[in-house]
Amino acid sequence: MAISLNHFSTAGTEVSLGQLLAAREERALLQQKLLTQYGQSLLCVTLTAVGGVKKNALLDYVFAKTREKLTALFTQLAVTPSAEIIRLPETGHEAYFVLPIDAKALKAAMIELEESLPLARLWDLDVFDHTGKLLSRKDFGMPPRACLVCGADAKTCARSRAHAVTEIVAEMQKRVQQHDLAEQIGNAVYQALIQEARLSPKPGLVDSLNNGAHKDMNLQTFEQSAVSLQPFFTLFVLKGMQTAHLPASQILAQVRPLGVLAEKAMFKATHGVNTHKGAIFSFGLVCTAIGRLLQTQDVSKSAVIFEIKSICDLTAQFTQGLTAELKHYPDYLPVTAGVRLFRQFGLTGARGEAESGFQQIQALLPLLDEVHQQDREHGLLLALLHLMATNADTNVVHRGGMEGLHFVQQTANDLLADQTLVSDKAKLTQALVKFDAACIARNLSAGGSADLLALMIFFQTLRGNSHGII
Repeated sequence: MAISLNHFSTAGTEVSLGQLLAAREERALLQQKLLTQYGQSLLCVTLTAVGGVKKNALLDYVFAKTREKLTALFTQLAVTPSAEIIRLPETGHEAYFVLPIDAKALKAAMIELEESLPLARLWDLDVFDHTGKLLSRKDFGMPPRACLVCGADAKTCARSRAHAVTEIVAEMQKRVQQHDLAEQIGNAVYQALIQEARLSPKPGLVDSLNNGAHKDMNLQTFEQSAVSLQPFFTLFVLKGMQTAHLPASQILAQVRPLGVLAEKAMFKATHGVNTHKGAIFSFGLVCTAIGRLLQTQDVSKSAVIFEIKSICDLTAQFTQGLTAELKHYPDYLPVTAGVRLFRQFGLTGARGEAESGFQQIQALLPLLDEVHQQDREHGLLLALLHLMATNADTNVVHRGGMEGLHFVQQTANDLLADQTLVSDKAKLTQALVKFDAACIARNLSAGGSADLLALMIFFQTLRGNSHGII
């Protein structure tokens, strides 16, 4: 897939003051009608739209994202609208949701949503209780909404016309482009996870042929997990943008809560099966690093450059001292598999990979590029073998001890030493099928190497954009 910098048109039909006043009156009448008819809380959605044009491609995108987030939130709150009305006149986007939920709880959720994303500053989410009273941020001890451009009180800036329309529209364009890029990155991660899961045959791992050494998961489990995680990778990119002003040493603490939420979503989608916990950790850090790098670039005026080394270097900075946590792990906390394997064998697992800036992947990317010129799938299978040959995979050790790790690494090295297999995809596939059977018999699964392979696929996607430039 290609990642591209999109420009959202702000062209549209200019509306008159009379049309705006008439539209405002229509909204008030519709609000009153819905409140009278249903006697429930009412959510009214409009957008921040400056200037004479109130409906264009940029605002269409913003409105679509508003509806997506509200739909997800209603599901999270376990509430179904009693009525839903969407209107798209030239005077501006409108949405009305009658909801059987306490108005204060609804307003609190809307405030949290407004604070969650830079894009959400372009949403106006008004909540009325069943009597028609409009709830305000002040009722919840929250400050007034900040100005898009300078961060001061938005109403004060609006009254004094502190900023030109062109300046405000430019800020809107920037936020929309950044959100769109974050979504594209999140989708690229999703695609990488799906490609890794479907790649076959993968020794001991779930793929399109079988479930490998796993009895509690299959390909569908991985696909459902990837779907549930896609929005979170977008959020990691946005979190990287929002925290770009903070020192790198503080970023891990900032993103850990988001990682916990992603894990909960994964477990919900897989009914308690750990499919992508390692991937959440690695990709979460990488996406945060990408967001931080994007924040330093003016995406409205220049191309966006993805340099793999810069992404990996930032990840290493975020995680400096992370493996030291294993050395000083508190005795009062439950001993995890990662802690146990570190204490027994000194293995640092995914923590060590991130802290190193994914050195294994950076070293293997040129190989993947070289083989990819002939056959992409062939290259990915060879890349997986290289990872299995060198990676001290804690998933393998957890299942089969150091003996199991030695078997996996030695077998992978033996296969790579046979140039006939390396150059002939059909023969390599036959050898991997045998390797798969041997891993299944020993209950071995190189899940850590699979996570690294997915990350390699993702990096290759970034590099595929004209060698990293979009």
